[in-house]
Amino acid sequence: MGRIPQNIVDQIYNAMDIVDIIGDYVQLKKKGANFWALSPFANEKTPSFAVNPVKGIFKDFSSGKGGTAIAFLMEMEGYTYVEALRHIARKYGIEVEEEDESDEQREARDKRESLFIVNEFAASYFHDNLLQSEEGRRIGLSYFKERGLLEATIKTFRLGYASDAWDAFAGEALRRQYQEPYLLELGLVSRSEKNDKLYDRFRGRVMFPITNPTGKVVGFGGRILGNRKDVGKYINSSESEIYHKSQVLYGLEQAKKAIRDEDLCILTEGYLDVILLHQNGIQHVVASSGTALTPEQIRLIRRYTRNVLMIYDGDAAGIKAALRGIDLLLEAEMQAKVLILPDQHDPDSYVRAVGAQGFRDYAEREAMDFVQFKLKVLPEGQDRQDPKVQTELIKGLAETVALIPDRVQRQMYIRHVAQQVDITEGLMTHAVDEARRTQQRQAYRDRRRQETQQARQQPEVPAEEGVVEAKPAQGLAAFDRLSLTHQEREILRVLINYHDREIDDAEYGAPVEDQEGNRIAYEQIPLVEFFLDELENLPFENPLYERVKQELFAAYEAGGIQINHFLHHEEAPIRRLVSDLLLPDYEISPNWRKHGAYVLDLDANLKRTVEAPVLHYKSRKINALIDQCQEEIKAAQAAGNAAELDKLLESSMYLIKMRREIHKKLGTEGAIRGEDAHL
Repeated sequence: MGRIPQNIVDQIYNAMDIVDIIGDYVQLKKKGANFWALSPFANEKTPSFAVNPVKGIFKDFSSGKGGTAIAFLMEMEGYTYVEALRHIARKYGIEVEEEDESDEQREARDKRESLFIVNEFAASYFHDNLLQSEEGRRIGLSYFKERGLLEATIKTFRLGYASDAWDAFAGEALRRQYQEPYLLELGLVSRSEKNDKLYDRFRGRVMFPITNPTGKVVGFGGRILGNRKDVGKYINSSESEIYHKSQVLYGLEQAKKAIRDEDLCILTEGYLDVILLHQNGIQHVVASSGTALTPEQIRLIRRYTRNVLMIYDGDAAGIKAALRGIDLLLEAEMQAKVLILPDQHDPDSYVRAVGAQGFRDYAEREAMDFVQFKLKVLPEGQDRQDPKVQTELIKGLAETVALIPDRVQRQMYIRHVAQQVDITEGLMTHAVDEARRTQQRQAYRDRRRQETQQARQQPEVPAEEGVVEAKPAQGLAAFDRLSLTHQEREILRVLINYHDREIDDAEYGAPVEDQEGNRIAYEQIPLVEFFLDELENLPFENPLYERVKQELFAAYEAGGIQINHFLHHEEAPIRRLVSDLLLPDYEISPNWRKHGAYVLDLDANLKRTVEAPVLHYKSRKINALIDQCQEEIKAAQAAGNAAELDKLLESSMYLIKMRREIHKKLGTEGAIRGEDAHL
């Protein structure tokens, strides 16, 4: 697979509709200039995922992700850039021909494809071993048939068998020249510490290939046969570049169409539950692959439906998993119900006992919402009339109801719970409100803790080749440096959004006079020219921002700035930054200005909007230079260096004069105040 020619790429970009593409994954609603939806990358209660059809970009304010439709597909599907282009080309019927790509691009793509190829070989190997080898048929196939699986079902799910031999798979894989690093990364083999040889990680196990929604094999689950106590009953592939256990659902490839058709997803615990229900005509079923339900798995389900029926074992572990799953589903604005099967039954045994229709009838009759489920699983022996027991029960129900984002739905559940536990609706409302306040406080503390940890762990961005990295002046506090970086970001925001505009400028534009020679205006100059004059020799503190600034200036001098070039830049950090800056970090409220808050309103007063960031930024830089100069003056005084002291005093006076001129332009005296103070 080579590089897609630029003319085909241009054709794809011209054809793609970002609302259409993203609309395949989330439900978008138009509000103002943007379309909004709940984030597909994070659980949230209020939509913060914005799509701007005019600019052709999205911004997810929950996760910070943003970019074009290409970037969205790369995030959602794990595509490479070329794979995302191909996806869009298929959607719009564009034929793709390829040409050569760079060595680095080819190497990254080849590795990912190689991992899929190795897994595909492993799936075929285990499947053939099950159906064709004597050991596979005698042990593996017999087990599956005992569990009631038909051969067609075995082939649909590509079930397999791993021989009990020490290195049967490893030997065959090496014989066929599959590379050791890929076999090791995928967790198909391990290396012996004794003799440094590879041996099979899956041995004497029936094998369940795990695929992504598009059908590519990302990993395996293996179940041991027999009564061996020295090994785990189930083991899974190692986490790898293409497999993350918490982000996959077993059987989704086979179930996704049925889930859409039924508008319901049945969630079970085991591989065989999925397979046998599917075989018996209940095909809208997936499994969490032995892991507790995760937010990432819920986001996968949400692509196809908002309704989930959980079927877990009735033991303590199953009840705990169901309770946690209910909370996560309700928080993600999903409808959640729980089904407890009759004693001694799991989904595969029960569907074999009563048939598909009997299973459906039982589910429709016995499925419980979370209120009924929590009441049912109240530990035996506890008196529900006991005030202490009842208080704990009400608090637990209130904590769950409080997670529901939709206010109307939350109020309906408050009424429902109040009726079920025989208390007033007002008392239940109070309990839910208290639970919501507690959750919001905890969420705020968690978010602050996470932000603090991220700030501490944030690595220093290395300067790109050819970029002058400015060193912060001595004595600057961390907050001052952060404020300076923020101002650099705002300057880039103005430059990126309004690079094609012109401004009246008394300092740089030539005067325009009327017929009598009276000056009536100043000639307009390109906005970029203003930034060039002010900032070309003033390097940004942040190396990434400096890199983008210099590339913007270079593009302007080469003939013009094309924002699409930056949105599809070969370097992901630049793509992300530019897409972030094209969308505002907030929705502007009409009340903001009433309260004197600074609003970066680029259209209202472009000249002021252009000047303010630059003047604030230069003010900060000058303050830093003044601080540095004062330190050097102290050092010169201590050393008795009169000549150096004179030079430094002259420099200090000049800097103070510059600062005073800047503050005059800002309309401030010494301290920055007014509507620009929050830049």
